[in-house]
Amino acid sequence: MSAPYKLTNAGKGTYLFTCDNGTEYTCFFIALPITDKDGNNHLIYSFGFDRSGKFVSTNFTNRFDVRIKLTIVYIIKEFFKLNEDNAVLYFCYPDDQLARHRSIAFSKWYNEELSGEIVHLKKDTVYNNEILYGAMLILKVNPFYELLVNAVDKYIAEINDQK
Repeated sequence: MSAPYKLTNAGKGTYLFTCDNGTEYTCFFIALPITDKDGNNHLIYSFGFDRSGKFVSTNFTNRFDVRIKLTIVYIIKEFFKLNEDNAVLYFCYPDDQLARHRSIAFSKWYNEELSGEIVHLKKDTVYNNEILYGAMLILKVNPFYELLVNAVDKYIAEINDQK
């Protein structure tokens, strides 16, 4: 399977694509060093994407484009083909009051496209008195599954403690 939209690998974990309506998307993975409760170091990846270089969203101005979903899902699947011993963490930031909606959409995308080999663990937390919706994606067969889940749980607890 290939991505529905033509992808450009911009290097350093960054991918670019342009929709039929001209909207440009940037998807990126950023290495995130974390430690578990025993002080062991782990490297996971924070995932995100933006539209036209911005994280802002305007309510209901764009028609749903299934090819955007399928392109982003493709990027995540390709990540795990290359990084099967790693995990991905994402957060839906509340700046535009649509974080919950994005979290629901990502959960739906997971259920529709990723649930076969990948586990989706909700990791919502509170930061600056706002709900920070998030989740961890990890392969079911990852040999470091428990270590990475525990390290991410510790990381989330640290975020929560930073209120």
